[in-house]
Amino acid sequence: TMKIEEVQSTTKAQRIASHSHVKGLGLRDDGTAEPISAGMVGQEKAREAAGIVVELIRSKKMAGKALLLAGAPGTGKTAIALAISQELG
Repeated sequence: TMKIEEVQSTTKAQRIASHSHVKGLGLRDDGTAEPISAGMVGQEKAREAAGIVVELIRSKKMAGKALLLAGAPGTGKTAIALAISQELG
């Protein structure tokens, strides 16, 4: 009979989160989106809209409410959600 043993790798496994580069919405002081900023690229209109939501939450006009992000796969919904959470702390 043949004995089968599990072999473990000798290299260290390192896991990096897929959106760990997102540091915020990448908005200017006037609320317009930088083309590339804070780990975000593109989706300027969505980022500007998210900036409005952040301001509403900060001013307590939308605090405690839900926000639904809808769109096709791969359009940046998760990245924008993480950017909103970064902006809010």
